[in-house]
Amino acid sequence: MVAREKKRVAVVGEFFIDEIFTEFNALPKLGEECFARKFRREVGGGAAITACALAKLGVHVSVVGSVGKEDGQWLVDRLRSFDIDCSGLELDSTEPTGITVSASTREDRSFLTYYGANRKLKRLLRGAETARILGSASHVHFACAPDSEADEALLLALRKRRRRISIDVQSHVSWLTRPESLNILRQCDVFFPNEREGGWISSAAEPHEILQKLKDKGLRGVGLKLGGKGAALLWRRREFLADPFPVKNIDTTGAGDCFNAGFIFAWLRGDSPQRCLEIANICGALSTRALGGIAGFPTLTELMEYESQLDSDK
Repeated sequence: MVAREKKRVAVVGEFFIDEIFTEFNALPKLGEECFARKFRREVGGGAAITACALAKLGVHVSVVGSVGKEDGQWLVDRLRSFDIDCSGLELDSTEPTGITVSASTREDRSFLTYYGANRKLKRLLRGAETARILGSASHVHFACAPDSEADEALLLALRKRRRRISIDVQSHVSWLTRPESLNILRQCDVFFPNEREGGWISSAAEPHEILQKLKDKGLRGVGLKLGGKGAALLWRRREFLADPFPVKNIDTTGAGDCFNAGFIFAWLRGDSPQRCLEIANICGALSTRALGGIAGFPTLTELMEYESQLDSDK
């Protein structure tokens, strides 16, 4: 077990400030008010949560994205508290940092989001500095939906440099239902959809059928997140399954992004596909123990303890 992973991971995508409300009786209707009993402010967005989760496991992480110049310093400071390299974060003077208000229960959550400075991400993806940062990493994770035509060249360049590539397009339904988006996914080593997203892109409903359809479409790796049913994995034309990891849910915000981080960490470590899926499942489940996507995520020491338990149960 490597305590401090020497390989560098670059995470590129959307960054938000999450305002999380939980423990309330019911969501208010229009014109009504509802009082939550708990509240937390935390970094949000797939890029921020996956980056922080990887950093908690000792991985060296760089991030690429855009935040507001006026209000983004809190988010930058929070990321740096995890020892994350934020030199790839642009401070935008025309838009505030993206913000999400989350109403979260133990089973699911609803969001009200303002995209803000994340609108600059498409331009950033085509910049020379972004290419340099991504090219210096061993693994690049896209927590966004790259443009199927303009950004395909970036992924092709990363593949030529033998960089590992993963992607989670964050429920962009219009992107997932465009046939040309498959060109991007075929350039990635692993695609991380949840069951609903997998259904959108595959036009299938059942997990095995989703994986089979995506295999037929030319995808090499698919980590399919199934919530309370566990997870499934397509890996080099083989399928793997992992049972749900039991945990008392407090907040499911960011659980999928933490799943991604667990898989990437185990893959960097050289684990088997089955173990990568199991570690991802553990990390996603444990992240739901507290408000926000980061507070409940395990440290490396804690993950090793759960991993030992996993081995003893076999």
